[in-house]
Amino acid sequence: MKRFVMIPVLLLAALMVFVSCNKQQKSAAAQPSQPAAKTKVVFWHAMGGRNQEALNKLIDAFNASQDKIEVEGQYQGNYDDAITKLRATPKGSGPDVMQLYDIGTRWAIDSKTTLKMQDFIDKDKYDISDYEPNILAYYALGGQLYSMPFNCSSPVIVYNREALAKAGLDPNTAFATMDACLATGKAIKAAGYEVGGSFTNYSWVWEQLVSLQDKDMLDNGNGRQGRATKVIADQALLNIFTKANAIYRDPSNKVFGKGTGESKNQFATGTVGYIADSCSVYVDVSAAANGKFTVGFAPLPKVNPSDSGGVSVGGGSLWLMDNGDSNRADAAWQFVKFVTGAQQQAEWSIGTGYLPIRKSALNLPFYQDYINKTNPALMVAIKALQGSKPSCAGSVMGVFSQARVVIENEVEAMANNPTGVSPQTVTNNIVSQINDQIALYNRTNP
Repeated sequence: MKRFVMIPVLLLAALMVFVSCNKQQKSAAAQPSQPAAKTKVVFWHAMGGRNQEALNKLIDAFNASQDKIEVEGQYQGNYDDAITKLRATPKGSGPDVMQLYDIGTRWAIDSKTTLKMQDFIDKDKYDISDYEPNILAYYALGGQLYSMPFNCSSPVIVYNREALAKAGLDPNTAFATMDACLATGKAIKAAGYEVGGSFTNYSWVWEQLVSLQDKDMLDNGNGRQGRATKVIADQALLNIFTKANAIYRDPSNKVFGKGTGESKNQFATGTVGYIADSCSVYVDVSAAANGKFTVGFAPLPKVNPSDSGGVSVGGGSLWLMDNGDSNRADAAWQFVKFVTGAQQQAEWSIGTGYLPIRKSALNLPFYQDYINKTNPALMVAIKALQGSKPSCAGSVMGVFSQARVVIENEVEAMANNPTGVSPQTVTNNIVSQINDQIALYNRTNP
């Protein structure tokens, strides 16, 4: 009899369990599903001040444009600080996107910590025909794009328009050659300016003057067909430093140390007729001039009147880092595509003075308005790059930062004592020291 009593009890218990489970399922179904976690992309960069403000706007715009990826920009100091920190970071522990200066290209490839940009372009069937080819050229080796150009500039003569007018000179011819720069400096000083010109001791400028002669700085196709093993621009460098020596001997010229920092500051006071620098200085210099004078750009001068070469791009690019996480790499690629879009590049150019890397950016109405009304000088830099050629893409070596220190140190010795330090001595010292640096790099980075 007890057995028959137990059956209804068991059925009742089972029914209660079923009802309870059903209620729990309905309750769970009624609750809204949690959104999927965003993929976080860490972006190390070297943009400070005004440039960082413009970059943060791009990062914020990307984050607001979609709900799957969150990019966090992290300032790492200047270019040298950033690459030093990256070198000290174990592979897989660093950023997902890294901004490096152009001269870090060889090291970045050899470090085996990066992902080739071309692989993502091919996988995505991404059309890069709208990107300026002479900008892409620097970051492409063997037909493969290793990083995406981002903050791009070209070298120019930056001059005081009022000073040139007072000296009665035509900006189309005043800086056509290095000899013309010497004559222009004399004329501006004679017109009452404290310093006629400052032919800046900036390694990037000297490198570009090699390219303008349509010569390679390094062997193995300027380090593009294989690792560079030596400097081969002896004669091209001697041509440059012979002209520079004549400029430095003349009292109309003054060199404000190494690099461009102090020459840019002095130019902004309105007492210096011209300097050699990057086109990206326009916004800062114009703001510092504060209406005292207007800023003009001229193409970098030829060394010899018959030179038929061109300039190469400077600045920096974006690298995808190999962190062993394909989802983060794909997310980083989406960010790279966004910030190099035409609209974003036009906004970036306006905010920073860098060149837009997209051809179609030049045709956007708001950018045309900016060029026409605010910064017409920038077209000089844009046209200089557009008019260059593949043979002038620029040199690549693993010791570029060290090489630039060597070049500026040797030129400074001549600038401080132009009658005692000959152009040949400067050339010989540069070639010898850089060759030693290249040999050491190649031995220690098999």
